[in-house]
Amino acid sequence: MSIRPVGKWRAAMSSLVLTAALAAVPVARGTEMIVTSEVPTSHWKTKYLNAFAEDVKQRTNGALTVKVFPGATLYNDQDAMAALGTGAVHMVWPLAVRLETIAPPTGIVNLPFALTDAGMENSCFSSGLTKMISSYVEPRNLEVMAFLRTADLMYIFKNREVQKLEDLKGTKIRVTGGKVFLDMIRSLNASPVSLPASEMSTAISQGAIDGVLSSPAGWANIIGITAKYGWYVPGMSLGTYAVLVDKPWFEKLPAEQRKAISDSIAEIAQRQWKEAIEEDKVLIKKMVSQGAVFHTASAPELQRWKSLATGGNKAFMEKYPDATARFAALEKSCGLAK
Repeated sequence: MSIRPVGKWRAAMSSLVLTAALAAVPVARGTEMIVTSEVPTSHWKTKYLNAFAEDVKQRTNGALTVKVFPGATLYNDQDAMAALGTGAVHMVWPLAVRLETIAPPTGIVNLPFALTDAGMENSCFSSGLTKMISSYVEPRNLEVMAFLRTADLMYIFKNREVQKLEDLKGTKIRVTGGKVFLDMIRSLNASPVSLPASEMSTAISQGAIDGVLSSPAGWANIIGITAKYGWYVPGMSLGTYAVLVDKPWFEKLPAEQRKAISDSIAEIAQRQWKEAIEEDKVLIKKMVSQGAVFHTASAPELQRWKSLATGGNKAFMEKYPDATARFAALEKSCGLAK
């Protein structure tokens, strides 16, 4: 029988105890940030979402991993907004019109001819507007971090070549929802149908709707030549995406991770606006090259649309005087008063 020296035995036992202790300690893992979207991978918004994910990863050295779920594979945007705060989703970039379901005064940004490219490229106005709209959703533990440009929206039809207001009469038109857009379509003697982007193509191809109010990207990347006719009223509806985050979750992140998210979003928002304007031109040309018919409202027709919008906007402004006053004050302070 051999006897192990006491010193070696104690060293071996200490090693075993240390190994067991280390195994019992949970391995530190980086934080995951879940971001979901209803548009497909082919849509330009997905490109920016993926760029955001990669940028945050680099800025945090992998401590914060952003997982992007496009094409409504996890949630459509409306459901994702409802899921913020549950831990299932941390950020979503919905169309700003969807904020009306949380706080109706946010509809100020969706009023016809309310926003302009010049205004949103003015840093004073865009940052002030972001803070203003965010203040309306913060009671729901949400924060608006920025606005991205969707498009100067246009009407897209399957079988109707629209060139004046009266051509819309009796049509069923898809909108994203929100009282402002619904009322606007009704004022045209048309019927609004609220549908997410993921359902536009099927609805129009099957005849459930006649057309959609959407972007050149929605036309080229989602609907396609199934809807052949485009009708554009410049400035009528400058659509935006709101970068919406779960505020309590965001505020609990380490300072360096919060900064990485904020800085990345700010940089994307700054460059995306100009890029989106140019991309719209490219996509419209693409559709025309495939046989689509695209019309822009004439100056007299544009004035008719503006006159029609004045009445509808007035009703909203009277109902939400706080949002109206703050919006007007912001325009004035930033040198954009009309």
